[in-house]
Amino acid sequence: MSDGITAELHGVDELKRALEQVPAKLKRKGLLKALRLAGNVVRDAARRAAPLLQEPTPYRKRGTVRRAIVVRTSKTARKSGDLGVYIGVRPLRGARTRTLGASGPKNPNDPFYWRYLEFGTKKMAKRPFLAVGARKLEQAAAVFMREATSAINQINTGAA
Repeated sequence: MSDGITAELHGVDELKRALEQVPAKLKRKGLLKALRLAGNVVRDAARRAAPLLQEPTPYRKRGTVRRAIVVRTSKTARKSGDLGVYIGVRPLRGARTRTLGASGPKNPNDPFYWRYLEFGTKKMAKRPFLAVGARKLEQAAAVFMREATSAINQINTGAA
């Protein structure tokens, strides 16, 4: 049903050894930046692949789903003491409803229908865009390794 995505990472053991020498607060800051930059690679690929509305309709805006694809910090990972990011479609909730209106199918700013585009329905074929972004995981891992290594080196030289 879903395509298998495989990514192979090299140099993780060296990175773990280097991370053990870095203070926790600085490690979080540098690694979170590296995770976000790596997530931006996937996000940008997903945005390019997201379908755009061709014909105007009363309750849809062109590019609503594309603009809603974001990189967010994982709260569950943070609570467990880890770092993580999500790349996905940001729902219309919370404070954003004050400026963009209540969420629901009649609000053109609500990207609730992204699931129908990604996975399809009985009457509509799927048009995956997040899966296309996930194919960039190897490039994202390379960005993460580069940025994390430079952040750790910068922290180590600054602390010395």
